[in-house]
Order: sequence, then C-alpha cells, then structure tokens
Amino acid sequence: MRVAFALAGLGGFNAHGAGFLAAAGKWGVKAELVTATSGQILVLADWLAGKDLRASLISPGQDGNPLAQLQTAFFGYPGVFRPAYREALERLASWPNMHEGVFRMLADRLLPAQEYVPERTEADFQNVADLFNRSSIGVVFNSYEPRTGKGVLYGNDAARKLLPSEKAIANTHAAQLRASDLPHDMRYVPDVSSEHEIHPITAEAVKSALWLSLYGFQNIPGGKMDGAYYRSCIVSELHVFDRIFVARPLANGWYGKQPSNWFDVQDWNCEMWFSVGYKAEVVALRRINDLIEAGVINDDKFKKVELVEIEPETPAGYFHYFVERNKVYDRAFEIAERTFETLGLAKPG
Repeated sequence: MRVAFALAGLGGFNAHGAGFLAAAGKWGVKAELVTATSGQILVLADWLAGKDLRASLISPGQDGNPLAQLQTAFFGYPGVFRPAYREALERLASWPNMHEGVFRMLADRLLPAQEYVPERTEADFQNVADLFNRSSIGVVFNSYEPRTGKGVLYGNDAARKLLPSEKAIANTHAAQLRASDLPHDMRYVPDVSSEHEIHPITAEAVKSALWLSLYGFQNIPGGKMDGAYYRSCIVSELHVFDRIFVARPLANGWYGKQPSNWFDVQDWNCEMWFSVGYKAEVVALRRINDLIEAGVINDDKFKKVELVEIEPETPAGYFHYFVERNKVYDRAFEIAERTFETLGLAKPG
C-alpha cells in the first residue's frame, strides 16, 4: 500500500502534526511523500532530522502559563519573531504621505499591517532546504503570491518522481480560453499545470513559505508568503497514493459550546476559513471515490483513495494561537494510535 502524509500548519497547533508523526514513528507507519504547510514545514524538518518533536516545539515556560499568549503578543517569540516597535516608531517619525487621504495615512501609522519582524536567519532557512533536498522521502510545501492569487509548490527530487506530471482529465473548457482572459483564476486558464509545477526547494522558498501576514506586505520574500493562506493543507496532488493520512489541527465542525463572545467568534472565523479551504481541497477526491463505488467510473486512470483524517474533537481556542502545548501533542498522539488500531495496523515490538 502506498502511503502519504499531509500536515496542515497553524500557529499554536503545530504540536498536533508533531504528535501524529511521533505516533506514526512508534507504530512503524511510513510515508513515501509528506506535504506540509506553514509551521508544519519546520516540524517536518525536525522529524526528518530525527529530533525529539515535543522538545523542539514546546517551550516548558509557555505550556500551562496563562499569560503566555499575552507575553507573546507584547514581547514576541524569541528566535521566531519580535514586535515591530522600532519600525512603528520610524513610521510615525517619517514624513506623512497625504495622497491617499488623512484616514488612510493615520490608519497606516497607528494600525500598521506589520506587527512583528521575523528573526529566523538565512542559515536557518538554508539548513531546512538542504535537509529536504537530501531526503529520500518526498517533501512538498507551498507558498502564496498575493498579487496574482496563485499558489506555488516546492518539492525535492523524490517528490518530483512520485507525483504525476499531468492531470488524469484534460481541461477541455480551459483549452478554449486564452490565459489573458482570466489571469487570476487558475481553474480556467489553458495551462492549468503551471500551478501544479513542482519548483526546486531553496532557502528563499522556505523563507517565503513561513512569512506570516503579521510580518507585513512590504518586504515579502520574492513576492510570496505563507501558503496556508491559500491552501491550508496539500492533498489533491496525492491521489496517486492508496492511503493519505491528513493531520489537521482543526475539527470538521464546531463541537461543544457555541460561540458566545467576541473572542469565540474570532476563533470561529479563523477555523471556518481554514476548514472551508480544506473541504474544497478534498471534494474532488471524495467525489471520484463515490463515482468509483457507484460504478460510474471504471477507467484504470482512477482508483479509490482512502482519506484518513487525524483531527481534534474540540475548537482550537482564541487564546491558544502561537502557544504550543503538550495537551495538543498528547491528544494527537492518542487519536493517531486509536486510528492505527482501527485500521488493523500492527504495533511493532
């Protein structure tokens, strides 16, 4: 059976993917290819390097600290990002630009897009890129180009050999249109393969894939930023595999107490936005599975793919973003073990 992992990144909940990978290692569940978005890129790098995922991700001083979220907001995350206080003061001291109106000028100065400044070094990004490129396991991650609305995929040589270079179904409608007609919607341009091209993994690719909107939009590396804003989880390209484990830190629905305050609503907004993107990601795969099951599709180009979702049962929590917790790691580990057992997998040793 050909197996792939899909890891969905989300600040404060990357421990979910780490817990799944730890459980997979314990049970001997191996993947030919792993896709990752956002912070899961770094979790994947640590996993490939054989590091202790819990120790490398979760800070003992933050886990269980009720003020950890507030401390991160005001003082940043050492080694990851710092508050953009200096940049804000420089912006206030600069000569005002009145061309866009007084309101826009005041908003740009008092409520700027740039709230934090990334602190990871170029050497950090290069180390991750080198690790991925040396790996015999396929690695794919993404970034997003906000100006064009296009996503970009990056992968190592192993991934390039495993993934198909063309679609099983030709887009006949797209062939009747010129690329200039609808430049921002890749569903209808003739060259639909351009978005699925696997680009080489470089230090700049890693840097762009970890660039948050909180860092601002002026100095985006290569014009690209965190791909999770575009595709929170990379699954659709994995249809060549028999079984796909999706480690996603958000539940498919809002279980438990309904939102009753502003903070709950903000959490709900974030979770629903990411969840809608994921559901759109897997809808074609599920539909093809259903058509094969119904006997409508019997072409050898298509096969049923088992989608195994490793996800929590509860909402994330507004005050848990950016703060990694042992509870999330342990729960993901437990859910993964229970899933492996249900699938009839044998636990080594």
